[in-house]
Amino acid sequence: MNDSALHSFPIFDERPTTEYIDRWRQFISETGVPEDFEGVSTSKPNRSANVILLSDEIRVPTAMRPGGARVPCPLCSPTAPKFGTGRMAYFPDDRATRFIGHRCAKHYLGDNYVEAERIFRIEAKCAEIIALWPKLQSRATEIDAIVNRIYGKARKLTELRNIIDIQAPGFASFLYNDLVAKGMLISTSRDVRAQSHKVLGMEFFSSDFEPETAAAKLLRVRTDVRRALPSWSISDGEGEASREIVKRGSSAIRRLRELPALRDLIANSADFFAARNLRALEQWRATGASPFSSLTFKIDGERIETFAESYAGRYNWSVIFPKDLIAHLPTRDEIDALGLLEVIN
Repeated sequence: MNDSALHSFPIFDERPTTEYIDRWRQFISETGVPEDFEGVSTSKPNRSANVILLSDEIRVPTAMRPGGARVPCPLCSPTAPKFGTGRMAYFPDDRATRFIGHRCAKHYLGDNYVEAERIFRIEAKCAEIIALWPKLQSRATEIDAIVNRIYGKARKLTELRNIIDIQAPGFASFLYNDLVAKGMLISTSRDVRAQSHKVLGMEFFSSDFEPETAAAKLLRVRTDVRRALPSWSISDGEGEASREIVKRGSSAIRRLRELPALRDLIANSADFFAARNLRALEQWRATGASPFSSLTFKIDGERIETFAESYAGRYNWSVIFPKDLIAHLPTRDEIDALGLLEVIN
């Protein structure tokens, strides 16, 4: 192809429609010649041209092209084969569409292409969230029920941790740091052949243990998904509607993805208070391998009183641990039944 064979079609006063883009994409998959689609220009634009990206990266089936040649790039190689993966683009300055090599574009168009990519990501995210929203709304009642059950458990565990921190400052970090260094494994016998045991529920004593905070964010999400998103069109760019959609949608996706992990955090943390776990810690102290000179857990019904002493000081704390604390915690199967991960992934 020589320069005289290049085409320019300044026929797009506005951004091409979704229907046009879909037909262009289909044409590419069927023919492998994106530059031959109706209204597509092959002429070279100005290096300072503004550009609007119309698609993500598209791998062209070059095997369908004459001789299996690559696609010419209208930016840097309009008359010779150049690339196999490119993007649909609209150039408003000369009212033209072109199929461009994305790597070529970064070099040829510079900051204008960088900005176009940024706006395209916003547009794509908005379109994704708008498609997702009705699916979340259809599950709103089920999400409410799961989140409510999780929040109550998260709030109680956070309350217990706060009580311990108030009554025995430093106990949580002292025990947690020592056991982290040991891989959470302890020996409950002086016998050198004795098997090590993993201490359960140590997540409860980590410095960032805040399940109530995470659950409260889920409460806000479950309320927000019932609200409609603002009216939006792809031409809005990064306007107010786009910013609201991305903010609300990203928050909902992030928090709902964390739902299974939060459920597991609550269940695992509660295991610390299991009688067998507390007895194992007492046996560990008795072997002389722990940093405690004394460590006892007195269990009286739902009350657990702890007396500990180490080189770092003395610690005494007492809490009420309801035996049914996690009795009605949602199961993983119940969360999976919502189908959230299929929707938001």
